[in-house]
Amino acid sequence: MAEALNPDSPGPLYRPIVVEMDAQYLSDETSLSLHSLGSRVVPEARAEERSRQNEQFHSSRSIGNHPAFLRLPEIEKTRMMKASELWEAPAGARLFHTGDSGEELLLLLEGRLESDGGNGYPKRWLPGDLWGEGNLVQPRPVEYPLTAAESSRWLRWSRQTLLSLASSSSGLRKSLSPLRDTDGRLISGFSEDLPVTTGSGRFRRRIRPSVRPAAVGLVLALLGAGLLFLAAASSENLPKLLPLAVPAVFAGWLLVFLLKRMTVEYAINTDSITSKAFDWGHFATESRHVPIDRVQGVETERNGLIRRLLGIGTVIVKTSALDGELTLRDVLAPESLRKKIMEYQKNVSERSKGRDREVMRRTLEANGLGERVPRKISGSGYRQDSGSTGTDEIRFHKSLAVLFGRLILPVLIALIPILGVNVFAGLIPLSSNLIVAFALLPVLWALYRFEDWRNDSFLVSGGYAVDLYRKPLGLKESRRQVELASVQNIRTEQKGFLPFLFRFGNVILVTAGGAADTVFENVSRPWKVQETLFHYREDDIRRREASRREQRKDDLTRFAEALDQIRGTSEPSSLSRVHPPADYRRDENDASI
Repeated sequence: MAEALNPDSPGPLYRPIVVEMDAQYLSDETSLSLHSLGSRVVPEARAEERSRQNEQFHSSRSIGNHPAFLRLPEIEKTRMMKASELWEAPAGARLFHTGDSGEELLLLLEGRLESDGGNGYPKRWLPGDLWGEGNLVQPRPVEYPLTAAESSRWLRWSRQTLLSLASSSSGLRKSLSPLRDTDGRLISGFSEDLPVTTGSGRFRRRIRPSVRPAAVGLVLALLGAGLLFLAAASSENLPKLLPLAVPAVFAGWLLVFLLKRMTVEYAINTDSITSKAFDWGHFATESRHVPIDRVQGVETERNGLIRRLLGIGTVIVKTSALDGELTLRDVLAPESLRKKIMEYQKNVSERSKGRDREVMRRTLEANGLGERVPRKISGSGYRQDSGSTGTDEIRFHKSLAVLFGRLILPVLIALIPILGVNVFAGLIPLSSNLIVAFALLPVLWALYRFEDWRNDSFLVSGGYAVDLYRKPLGLKESRRQVELASVQNIRTEQKGFLPFLFRFGNVILVTAGGAADTVFENVSRPWKVQETLFHYREDDIRRREASRREQRKDDLTRFAEALDQIRGTSEPSSLSRVHPPADYRRDENDASI
């Protein structure tokens, strides 16, 4: 929400409510200069006191009064606050430069931010305003620099943090969805839904195959009915109701046609392309998920004159995997979709470059380079729960329906001698204890099958997806793993009536080249496993990027030192100042002697 300096421009979507602040903190804060922090000359005692006040300030901060977060439950407000970071900047500091990724949401607490609006009037953000709300749904590089016009403070969330929070909590996702009044004014929530997959596996922004071919069928049905009517009217042998056969056949065809169209849906967003389809012939559901950064080419096909007249066609998305193609059939304006996918692909590349520059610049700023720079005060950002980070792990087992199917036969066999003890004792001269002993064999068989099911698991840890299989009693053990960063496509399959009824199926990780696919067989709710794997893959890629940036940090340090030497700086850069600067005057005196 930005308010332009142009008096004729419209105001914010809803009236911002300034977040209340601790009065004691404000009174103490006025005695400390933000500029002195930038020069890093704050005395140690005052620095410690300031750090303590910052922690109190951050922990006492509440977002409950802001319209965007009014519907959040208390537990979700706490999670949002724990995931936030508190930043500050002196007047004149530049928060974002042109070309930065800008994948952040900022809630301004105090001060004023300004940016060129592109229409001759600068935009400004006042306390209570949100910056970056549009980048949550459609992220794009920053077009105009964002500058602190006054000494400012703000809460920061990265886009990935908010998407991870929304994916892990349906309550938070619903609370942040837009709520508008009868006049269309935003009352609460963000202006658009966050681009995350819902828990049922459905997509929020769906593209379905076109139903325009039904119009062609209707025209043909009308022509056929007209011809049969003329034939029945001119002949005494033909029944008068014969023309009604054509509408009946058309109605049946239309019903099947619409059912097939309704069970196919596609989704295209800035991060991935997804398809979900139900195969009526094999009674199977299949979904595919291709990250935008794995797309290597997009093709379109329009076969036949009718398809060209109707404006429909097929879009083929290609990756480096052998089975990595994703086909969007019978969609409207296929060429427009192709351009959109290519635009998203270019956008991802530009955002990645901007993110690298942004992280590099903030690393240099954090190490003392620059006078007026933003500074993080407190907050460590979002830390995912156990099972969502690279050091933790998450384990999947096959569905309980599979376990039930394995146990039902040995359990029934075990019950037969137990329930028929009296019958067997009357027919065969065997003791009851012996008959019960025979029943223990199927029980042991059932225990073996249960242990076999329990040992067959799928593990995601350390950037790898692992298929673990161990036979009971140590008879066999196998381990197969695939690197998540090398995954080109993640798709799911539910074949047959029972998997569809009990909601289990296969998750297939497609890798590049001719490597064999890794399959998580018969897991419960495969679309949820697919979504989890995709998030783990994104986290692993970000960790690898962070590791590469850390490796380049030494190069940046040496570059800064060389730059100081070229400029003739008398002392090395503060980036790597470990030893005190040398005293060259002593050498000069010795030389003069």
